[in-house]
Amino acid sequence: MSHPTPMKRHKDGLTKLFQQIRLLISAAHEAVHHLDINLLFEHNFTSLPALNFRAKDLENVKVNSTLSQLHSGLHSFKLHYDWLLYWHNQSGLVSDRIQKISYAIHSITVLAQSLTDSPAQNTSLSLPPLTSAWDVYSSSAVIHKRLLNFCNWYCRALWVLISHANR
Repeated sequence: MSHPTPMKRHKDGLTKLFQQIRLLISAAHEAVHHLDINLLFEHNFTSLPALNFRAKDLENVKVNSTLSQLHSGLHSFKLHYDWLLYWHNQSGLVSDRIQKISYAIHSITVLAQSLTDSPAQNTSLSLPPLTSAWDVYSSSAVIHKRLLNFCNWYCRALWVLISHANR
């Protein structure tokens, strides 16, 4: 009985990761559909991953570093979405979309971790309480927008890695 080669299995994993991130982008778009993410909010979430990449950086993406950064960044977003979920529930707001995004992030994180040697992260965040509906709204908008930017970048990076694996 033949088994898939490690390279084919890795390429399949990258393809699955790419597809799951596309689904996450779709879920995040659903969540921001009713938010005005173009407003300037005064939240400075320094605990969210910073994206300091340029289009030219896509020429030099490497599998291990890309997957490690993706895993780490998604872990941070998962903690932020858990925090948002808590405050949505405390405020009596509907949180189905937040829950869906949080679950999708968790699934992608598990897959990314399985493709790399990244150890599981057991970190926690100390984020401030959200004391008004406006705080919940604006925090949600900022985090959703940052997640969309993050996922768009890593979708492109994964596409480049998949293209290289096809050669």
